[in-house]
Amino acid sequence: MFKLSAQRLQEYRQNTFSLATGARLASVEQAIEFANRRGFIYFWPISGITLPSLWAAVAGDRPVADAHDDPGHVTWGWKDSLLGQRRWYYAKVLRKKATIISLEIAPYFYALSENYGAPEEDYLTQYEQGRLTQEARTVYEALLEGGPMHTIDLRKAAWMTSRESDSRFNKALVALQADFKIVRVGVARAGAWKYAFIYDLTARHFPD
Repeated sequence: MFKLSAQRLQEYRQNTFSLATGARLASVEQAIEFANRRGFIYFWPISGITLPSLWAAVAGDRPVADAHDDPGHVTWGWKDSLLGQRRWYYAKVLRKKATIISLEIAPYFYALSENYGAPEEDYLTQYEQGRLTQEARTVYEALLEGGPMHTIDLRKAAWMTSRESDSRFNKALVALQADFKIVRVGVARAGAWKYAFIYDLTARHFPD
């Protein structure tokens, strides 16, 4: 029986996760190629999960830095610049964490979701079966009827503007992303921080 030593395994991860100093990513195009080569990666490293991440492939195998000027945070700009560009699929998917998926692999993920080719109807079936919350239904319908919108307008359209509704609104966004129903397609200069994600229906943004 072939046995893989811990050292060989570590060496393999160093290379395939681009953790070695000479293998670090230095441009957005390299980041896209890395995601395509791996198929799917996390944006941030996730504690307890051994999968490649964009952060580690740029900054090395170390904790995510708190300092805003850390060189590793260039990944944030890359990610934002590609929203809506259809170069990869970015949403909170695996374990409802920020995930980057190659467009070649994304259809396989989509095929495992609760979507069956009728965006105007599938979500209602889930809701009637108790597998979609009222908040998620309301957010989805707001995008279905109103088109792409940033989170500030989306909260208004979904009637969830109070502070009490923060948690329910955010949970709805995550649940809809994890089931490939909505996807981030841009960033708007809106809200107190002048930074708000723009969402659209996955089926509308990626019709193919």
